[in-house]
Amino acid sequence: MLIIISTPIGNLGDITQRAAHLLAQADIIACEDTRQTRKLLSLLSISSSAELWAYHDHNGARVRPKLINVMKAGQQVALASDAGTPLISDPGYKLVTACLENDIPITAAPGPTAPIVALTLSGLPSDRFSFQGFVPQKKKAARDALEESRLLTMTQIWFETPKRLVATLKMMAGIYGNRYCVIGRELTKLHETLYRGMLADLAKQFEGATILKGELVLVVDGADKHASQVSIQKISELLRARMHKMSLRDAVEEVEDLSGLPRKQIYQLALSISKSGA
Repeated sequence: MLIIISTPIGNLGDITQRAAHLLAQADIIACEDTRQTRKLLSLLSISSSAELWAYHDHNGARVRPKLINVMKAGQQVALASDAGTPLISDPGYKLVTACLENDIPITAAPGPTAPIVALTLSGLPSDRFSFQGFVPQKKKAARDALEESRLLTMTQIWFETPKRLVATLKMMAGIYGNRYCVIGRELTKLHETLYRGMLADLAKQFEGATILKGELVLVVDGADKHASQVSIQKISELLRARMHKMSLRDAVEEVEDLSGLPRKQIYQLALSISKSGA
């Protein structure tokens, strides 16, 4: 059996009794960094005889089959990240997929996750939102990711590092326009801080200032529904790009979210593109 266990993102008091119990009972704990997990178990006074196995992006392909084999043999594996909920910006989903393919039962002990904590503190609309993970490191990839999400009318959540914060805020202001943004740091910790303002103002605020510590969560207001409506040519480009990779129905749904245009109008355009073979 695989158990996905959430761990505190900063405040040790956020561990649940169930998570602590399951960590103590596990045969194996698969984690990003065994040193961090061993330290966490010690700080939480969790007595566990579990083996700690490193499982991350770099060794996932090699370790995953071994984890599957021990679970098939009846052992219980707990999957834990260094902080927060596994599968959120980490390779855990591949292990879940492998378990499903091998009929291995899965459950979860839910708990803290930084994107949701930041969203709930932001004051921005939370009925619909999009978690985008880390802003890509390379400039072109970062620009492409922001361009792709520019028309989303829902609240967007990004992870970023302090060293790249100013450059990212400037890039967002240039691509998104000067939207409202909330930056969360040290969430749930003693020095938890939230910086609120327009993207351009925040970029100026942090330019030349002392570099913040720790990973940051950026919560950015979505595009204005009217301002996000784009030309038919642009919609056609978005549809063509997606229709090569997914069904017409899925392409229409995704472009509807991106553009803010009525579904019927996008669907008719998609049918026209499909019939023309373009």
